[in-house]
Amino acid sequence: MTALDPAVQSVLAAKQGALQHQIAMTVAAKQLNVAEQQGAAVNALLEQAAQLSKAVGAGQNFDAQG
Repeated sequence: MTALDPAVQSVLAAKQGALQHQIAMTVAAKQLNVAEQQGAAVNALLEQAAQLSKAVGAGQNFDAQG
């Protein structure tokens, strides 16, 4: 049985490595999802700020000639 120990250890190490890789990919995917949501929130805030600045400045530079 001692001849199989290195082989068994190798298989277990490979499985452990695969599991750690899967966990790392899941965490990275969740981080990407959060970053995308934060980016969308920033874009929405910028759009609201742009619309507000248009509304605040409306009519201030009116120049009419008759």
